Amino acid sequence: MTKTRKTVVITGASAGVGAAAARRLSAEGARVVIVGRDPRRTNAVADELDADRHVADFSKLDDVRALAEELNKLDRIDVLANNAGGIFTTREMTQDGFEKTFQVNHLAGFMLTKLLMDKLIASRASVINTSSAAHYRGRLDLGDLNLERNWTSWRAYSNGKLANVLFTRGLHKHHVLDGIYTA
Repeated sequence: MTKTRKTVVITGASAGVGAAAARRLSAEGARVVIVGRDPRRTNAVADELDADRHVADFSKLDDVRALAEELNKLDRIDVLANNAGGIFTTREMTQDGFEKTFQVNHLAGFMLTKLLMDKLIASRASVINTSSAAHYRGRLDLGDLNLERNWTSWRAYSNGKLANVLFTRGLHKHHVLDGIYTA
């Protein structure tokens, strides 16, 4: 009996932790799908691993929608690792009307997961939303998610990471019986 290779989609896999995870999982036999913002770096990692690749800038939700459309063509997704993120030194608004740090670190991964939900459920997938200890410093103000008042790069980053933790808990609560595992 042949063992089916797991399909693992990793966002933010063109550098850092995402690239390291992609290398490790590929070495262990997984079919890794590399997602990155920078075409050159994304292609370099994907070429190294002979992996599928997609370029998507998470500061543009149209890119996230197009990515989801392509990923939904996969036979299955066993693991979705929402790893893309960043911290920015100036407050910027995206073309979608959101504070950039919050969109890149949380909203884009949230949207991608929701757009892939049928595929994730059918695959009984694991969804990993990377966070950091920064979430302990997050203080979400639902009336000011764009941090129009008192913006700092650290506050924006911490809020995005806290939102990831809360989203992960919500995914578990609402989809564990659908076979979705969260971490």
